Amino acid sequence: MSLRALESAITVEARLVFANQRLRVKDVQEWSTAPIKPEDGEVVERLPFNGVWVAIKSSDDKRAKATGSTA
Repeated sequence: MSLRALESAITVEARLVFANQRLRVKDVQEWSTAPIKPEDGEVVERLPFNGVWVAIKSSDDKRAKATGSTA
């Protein structure tokens, strides 16, 4: 598997986890197999299928809007 294919697979799964179908490869700030410390304005989540940690901008995280939660 090439690096491009791996990043594409990570992005596909991140779209589901973060409820953002418009998420692109370049929107992923960082990914790692080890836990990531979030920077200011970032959200970090572990992807269940790939098992990698992904950091994206908090503005790209649409989970609250998708569930209707206000918290």
